[in-house]
Amino acid sequence: MSNPEKPGNGSLKPVKIAIHDLESTIIVEKDEILYCKAEGNYTRIYTIDREYVVTKVLRYIESLLPPDIFLRIHKSFIVNKNHILKIKHKNKLIIRSGTELPIARRRRCRILQKLNTDNIII
Repeated sequence: MSNPEKPGNGSLKPVKIAIHDLESTIIVEKDEILYCKAEGNYTRIYTIDREYVVTKVLRYIESLLPPDIFLRIHKSFIVNKNHILKIKHKNKLIIRSGTELPIARRRRCRILQKLNTDNIII
């Protein structure tokens, strides 16, 4: 069984997540997840080392991830805020891997506010 995180909003969330990809089940530290991308009824999970395709929708994956660390930046993307390097033109995030991810216009203010509140950037 995985180690629980300290309760933030009254619930315990495991530090690790079991990813059932097309080949096997892998246990991944949540901190290693860079971002997740929706692809129809599948989600592609990008970690520091590799990527996985899982047969779950992004909304389900989002429910497994701690909301104080992961941000929904677009209908198709969730990002680990600890891996954000910068915001480009207020409509793209650059993460440690160098990948640019789009920020949805209607989510932009909330994301910038959340990042400012957490003293991450800006």
